[in-house]
Amino acid sequence: MVVDQKDRDILNLLMDNARISNTEIAKVLNVSEGTVRKRIKKMMDDGIIKRFTVETSDDTIDALVLVKIDNKRYKDALQKIKSRFREVYEFSGKIDVAIRIRTDSTDNLNRIVDQIRELDGVLDTDTLIRLQ
Repeated sequence: MVVDQKDRDILNLLMDNARISNTEIAKVLNVSEGTVRKRIKKMMDDGIIKRFTVETSDDTIDALVLVKIDNKRYKDALQKIKSRFREVYEFSGKIDVAIRIRTDSTDNLNRIVDQIRELDGVLDTDTLIRLQ
């Protein structure tokens, strides 16, 4: 699907506020609510919009776990990681995968990182904790 300017405008409004109603979007963009509803449904069907999320308070631990994976076990390790974590990003270079972890304590973060390290094929991890 080709995303036109109207779709980008809808996406920008949703990224600013995932709870904004179709009616409110329609008013801002000067189109009908039905147009907004159909465009959002089409973008969801086409995989452009994957999900609507909730942003939690800033008192959680927000971290990236950088993972180096053995090339021979890459596919299996990546599949296991993707099945356990919501935000997984693949990279080329010194690291293979970055996993975004949000948790309530450093103890829980350590447990999660230990679980990642125990996966077959994981060679090394490095954890970056967001400060601000």
